[in-house]
Amino acid sequence: DRAKAYGQSKLANVLFAQELAERVQDKGILVNSIHPGVVETELGRHIADGVKSVLGDAAGDFLKDEVLPKGGRGSWLPSDAALTQIYAAVGPKLKAAKTTGKYFHPIAREHEADPHSKNKTLQKHLWELTEKFIAEH
Repeated sequence: DRAKAYGQSKLANVLFAQELAERVQDKGILVNSIHPGVVETELGRHIADGVKSVLGDAAGDFLKDEVLPKGGRGSWLPSDAALTQIYAAVGPKLKAAKTTGKYFHPIAREHEADPHSKNKTLQKHLWELTEKFIAEH
């Protein structure tokens, strides 16, 4: 299931970032996760195809033609969506407060991540699995 795999990959990003934030906190390195939101990109065509398969052609076409290409009306323009990433990378308030291990939504708002992302066992397991994979490849 593509949607499930996509969601798991996003959770893995946050789990990995949480573990990294923990491991480098004594070094003054800040690690935060971001969710860019729904951004007007080519990824939208895959979303529209998924909607079509579940709700029919009319719903998928409406999403593709009327919602996704209208930045600010259901999706962010890439230039606006990038503000969250920029804020997390160089935001003066975050740097001054040494904000780390947090999760941000558009546009540059701290938000609670999925409860699973706070699972220390999952964080450590993913880290160890990644180390093992890298060592073997």
